[in-house]
Amino acid sequence: MNHLFITGAQRSGSTYLYHILDEHPKISMSRPVRPEPKFFLDDQLYAKGHAYYENAYFSGHSKETRYLGEKSTSYIESVVAANRIHQFYPNARILMILRDPVIRAYSNYRFSAAHQLEDLTFEDALKAEPIRLADASFSTSVNPYAYCKRGHYIDYIETYLTIFDRSQLEILIFEELVCKPESVQRLYRWLGVDDDFKPDSFGKIYNPTVQKEQDHSKTFRSLALGYRESLEQLENLLGHRIETWRRHWDKL
Repeated sequence: MNHLFITGAQRSGSTYLYHILDEHPKISMSRPVRPEPKFFLDDQLYAKGHAYYENAYFSGHSKETRYLGEKSTSYIESVVAANRIHQFYPNARILMILRDPVIRAYSNYRFSAAHQLEDLTFEDALKAEPIRLADASFSTSVNPYAYCKRGHYIDYIETYLTIFDRSQLEILIFEELVCKPESVQRLYRWLGVDDDFKPDSFGKIYNPTVQKEQDHSKTFRSLALGYRESLEQLENLLGHRIETWRRHWDKL
């Protein structure tokens, strides 16, 4: 049996990707979609081993299943999780779905606020981020206040590339995957499953972000400027420009 992992990024369309994969007859994703398993972040769960993991999350897969898949977006930030996945499944396929980091940062902020983890304004939260990253206490699996930092995707990708071969890592751009059927077909081909399959969830919106209730354009422009270097590094790795992000930033 083959294994795949959606390791992130948070607030970047990972639930959409989960359904695109789970609908395919050759792929069985872990149940339930919420809460995420986060198995490889939990010392006690991890100690229970392979058999426990597969029985706990994939007991209902069909005989035609070729891939067992898990979505846990906190994994992207954890070297421990990456190494543990590799120890269990050294040939695993790793998927990262990335979203315009400016929009992702605000969506992350709104998510934290909605779950009563955040009481600062967006601007004040960004100003407080360096201190919060250094010494904040939190009950979640990863720091909920890494709004800006989390959008420098290349840093997390490079960490995974020290553990997994580049051929095992597929980097997807949310804005492309949600509107271009050929992006979904390309993903299926990369996994070696039937790429003629058309998922019903294509283009569907999951976990929509609440629209901004005030003008954050100045803050968005500042964020976009801060991401330009990491964007160029990401584009160099991918071998193409991410035009949807660039067009959005040019309008800010």
